[in-house]
Amino acid sequence: MTDYDVTPEQASHDRVIPDRDLPMVAAQWLVDGYDSPLLREMASLTSRQALEGEVKMADVLAQLGHPIREFDSPYEQLPWRGQWEGIWWAVDRMDRTHRPYASAQYVLEIIGDYEGLWEPGGGEALMAMLRAWDENPDLRPAIDEQIRGHLRELREDDVPPLGLPEGRDE
Repeated sequence: MTDYDVTPEQASHDRVIPDRDLPMVAAQWLVDGYDSPLLREMASLTSRQALEGEVKMADVLAQLGHPIREFDSPYEQLPWRGQWEGIWWAVDRMDRTHRPYASAQYVLEIIGDYEGLWEPGGGEALMAMLRAWDENPDLRPAIDEQIRGHLRELREDDVPPLGLPEGRDE
């Protein structure tokens, strides 16, 4: 990726662009089809004017519809909203100190408490497995295997940090 190969969306998610390069980035965005009065103004600046902050990148991004996101917590910038350690712990403890059912309950507690984790964590599927386990004592060994498989398939990169849209490369 070159210095100027960044989209406004990426820039709004903490992609660092040196101030002296802002006019060239703005010019590239104009070529790429983005447009706003502040973007045109930024593209017309010299490197020195850009360093002096005559046009603020945050204002340009807001005009382009990509305001810079403020984070309430540094954990919002971590995969699984900073909850991956708890999920990893539950999977690691499975069959050592906890039955698969208990590990699944722990994971459900985590993914149910944080917006955006339920779907990637397979909350509905886990709930269905636990219901089936409760209702079918004869099938519990097979359901334990399903739970193990489900929990072991969870990956840290299944949920991007809040600051990174899905599919964005670093």
